[in-house]
Amino acid sequence: MKVTKISDVRYRWVDGFDGDPKDWNRIESILAAKGWMSLNPPTSRILVAEDAKGELLGFHVFQMLPYCGPLYVRPSARGTGLAEDLADKMLDFLIVVKARGWLVTAESPHAEKLCIERGMKRVDSPVYMMTFAGGVET
Repeated sequence: MKVTKISDVRYRWVDGFDGDPKDWNRIESILAAKGWMSLNPPTSRILVAEDAKGELLGFHVFQMLPYCGPLYVRPSARGTGLAEDLADKMLDFLIVVKARGWLVTAESPHAEKLCIERGMKRVDSPVYMMTFAGGVET
């Protein structure tokens, strides 16, 4: 297959609420047409590719997806419902800020139970991760 490069492609960023509503609307219309979830502007940045006339050729979205964890309860406070309360209050917060979703690493059977009880689904598809030096949890 021969690849033909498009000449005169212009790249620019569309940022959160600072972005032009026209940019957001045209991207949201494509997302809706594809059946993809709507974006959360405060946690998204979009790299758009346009031709010389400003017609949208493509885009690539950076989205911050909250990672919830770790959840810790002192051993003497376990079994009191504190973990459940913490999980529920975090869920309330995520809903209020209109997070598109969130990730949890269930490192214990109790954490897995909390996730399931709150309607989370286990990821069975390939997930890839990259970490950098200094970003290691201890």
